[in-house]
Amino acid sequence: MRNYITVLFILFFYSNSNAEFLKDYEALKNSTNFNEPHIVAYCDSLSNKGGGIFVWKKYDSSDAVWGLILPSNTEAKGNWIRQDQQSLNPDWFGALNIKQTIGGLAPTFRNLGYSEEIIKRRYLSQIPDISLDDTPDWAALQMACKLQEKGWLSLTLNPKDYYINRSIILPETTRPSFEYHFQLEGNGAWLYSTNKIGFPFLYTMPKNQRMSQDVFCSRRFNIRNLSIKGNAGKGNGAVGIAIGGTFHSLLENIQLMSLDTGIVLRHAMSTEIYRCNAVNNYFISYYIGCGKDIWEGATPSKSGSNQSRVIASRTFPSDNQYAGVVIEQSSECRVVDFTLDGGSNRNVSYGVIINTGGTSTVKDGYVEGIHGETFCDSALIKFRGNGASIFSAKDLYVQMKGVIVELDAMNNVAQVNISNVTYLPPGSTFANKGNGAWDFTNVFGKQQNPQWKIDKSYSLPAKGKIRNTAKLM
Repeated sequence: MRNYITVLFILFFYSNSNAEFLKDYEALKNSTNFNEPHIVAYCDSLSNKGGGIFVWKKYDSSDAVWGLILPSNTEAKGNWIRQDQQSLNPDWFGALNIKQTIGGLAPTFRNLGYSEEIIKRRYLSQIPDISLDDTPDWAALQMACKLQEKGWLSLTLNPKDYYINRSIILPETTRPSFEYHFQLEGNGAWLYSTNKIGFPFLYTMPKNQRMSQDVFCSRRFNIRNLSIKGNAGKGNGAVGIAIGGTFHSLLENIQLMSLDTGIVLRHAMSTEIYRCNAVNNYFISYYIGCGKDIWEGATPSKSGSNQSRVIASRTFPSDNQYAGVVIEQSSECRVVDFTLDGGSNRNVSYGVIINTGGTSTVKDGYVEGIHGETFCDSALIKFRGNGASIFSAKDLYVQMKGVIVELDAMNNVAQVNISNVTYLPPGSTFANKGNGAWDFTNVFGKQQNPQWKIDKSYSLPAKGKIRNTAKLM
């Protein structure tokens, strides 16, 4: 971005010797030269960035947007319009990327010496609840997300650290059935919390099922190349990304650290979590589920995240983490090429849980490729379903003994097909609850059979409910 602006600066100066070089937005607003494009160095006196090229549009009647569309202090009609607008940049809206003030305080507007008048003049039209206790980085990012709702669909961060004090609300649409495709390119940036109270960093949830179904599910997100780190400690509700109501979204190459839950998706149909890495999260790394008990009118059958997938992602769990992946009340979801890192006993309960109990028609779920390095207290994979559910677990590598697969058949019959297990540590078992059916293919060698966990909660599968096709080698 900087190189692009530099090239434009040079071209403008060579092509037009009358072009002015101005200090900041305020100097631009005070200019009386409306005939030539102007180059602005930065947005204000506290920042050394945010500049760009502006051209006067005499008959433009657009609403003012600080950083993009600036009215003149000397001319009643018209606006100064930013020209370098391929993708929104937080620098244009006053991002500072500083961890603390010179005095060691949190980098809020108040601690940095901004006045309430200034921040309201800049942000109030887009952020009605702007406060002196917000950070400039939060305000800049929130401003950009609000502008995405108005047609600037792409946002590109700089490869720097951003310090935020509360949730950034992702763009929320209002037009039923109108498709929006929102882009957030992290570009290697980090988001850090300045708050000891946990919150979702990137957040959007509908108010009710109609909003989710008729409006929000027409929008797509492409959020990429971003790292998020919490600051609140265990049990404080910190979440990296929480999205309710979307279709065909992609969350790619996201690093998630020191959060209660890394990613939460609800009513996120055909959405992918791809090549993400979760480290030291306290509860769940990746959660996919429905909107029940979250927004009005949501039921599992109407608000599930059907056909969504976790692909080529990893988790290095914290001690006593509940699970790496949890998928609930959603049909035909898949976990593909998932790695549970660690190489020791970290008292993790589960690697992957898939529970299709509340879905309406297709109650299946699939695990295709899992590399299990960490011992799981309960099971590496747990399936739970009813109404003739069919589950699949294949292409497994297991490093530490324990319960490999648990099947909880809630009622009627649920079947799990397990195949292609490269290595099964001696002493590993399988756990059956209820009327479960088990099909093993290329799991055991000749003359070998599954070993079962037996206690008051688990039982042997019924007669005729086990089929074992041994390896040929």
